[in-house]
Amino acid sequence: MSEKSQSNGEFDEPRNEPLFTAISQTDPAFLAAYDRALASVPTFVEHIEGNADAFCSAKLRFRDPDESVRLREDHFVFLWLAAVHYHAEERLFSGAFFEVPPELQKWHQVGQRLSFEGDDIFDWMVLDAGHLQGGFTLRVTRDKLPEKDRGSYDRYIGFRFMSHCRPDSTYA
Repeated sequence: MSEKSQSNGEFDEPRNEPLFTAISQTDPAFLAAYDRALASVPTFVEHIEGNADAFCSAKLRFRDPDESVRLREDHFVFLWLAAVHYHAEERLFSGAFFEVPPELQKWHQVGQRLSFEGDDIFDWMVLDAGHLQGGFTLRVTRDKLPEKDRGSYDRYIGFRFMSHCRPDSTYA
């Protein structure tokens, strides 16, 4: 039986909108992933500057103003920006939105570029010839899935995770 036929999870469902997943703001595994990503931003810069053909992306946190007002407390959404560049002279990054949930579309549009600082990065990834560097929160998400759903997750995000990668390794 194929991986696809073994799993009918949320990642196998056809959809018109991207899949956005709720993550607890206090989950220790995600907090550790954020810390690892932030601590390795210099490695991310090296990847960006060293390989112009690689796909470079950064995950940032955005405040949802409407939901924050409704809940009477800050509500955040995490989004990946693609085509990330590092502007050494300004010590800034820039990236383009490739997915924007409906609740943020009055402020941000797909294709819009945004400048940001290294301290704004909650995760980063570099895809080069199918090899993933970084992707700390992606790895946590995948590790939390039942084994039967991991293949459909890999297909959904567009690359395979190497089985030899351990949660305690740097992935960089």
